[in-house]
Amino acid sequence: MAMESSRRRLGNRLFERLAAPQPHHAEASESPLEVVVASIKRHLVDLLNSHPGNSASVPELGLLDFNDATIGVLDLELNIKQAIRHCIERYEPRVQHVDVESLPNSGDPLQLRFQVHATVALGNSSTHTTIDLLLNNKRYQCLN
Repeated sequence: MAMESSRRRLGNRLFERLAAPQPHHAEASESPLEVVVASIKRHLVDLLNSHPGNSASVPELGLLDFNDATIGVLDLELNIKQAIRHCIERYEPRVQHVDVESLPNSGDPLQLRFQVHATVALGNSSTHTTIDLLLNNKRYQCLN
């Protein structure tokens, strides 16, 4: 029962709460959803930029390096989409029903863009959110 109530709570990750021991008061312009989504975005950037083997406590945490020239472009996009979805579903408990789609290239062939659609729990209810990701120079960034 305690685990169920902790999953329904909104808020930042443990280390974000420890770094700011005073209760976080959202600015008047920030809704609880905006605070949670901002925390999720920060976590996704950290999560997707980590690689398996770099965490002693969770060796499989993160994404593989996809710089394999033997994989075709379409296979590469599909593999990255699946890896992003799997990583988020496994290591970001605040979101559910994750779907990842690739977005059209914006003219730079070395950049890949993805859009993550997910459901975020808000107490007893939930809401849908979209997060835009950019893979550029082996690093993931949130665009929104």
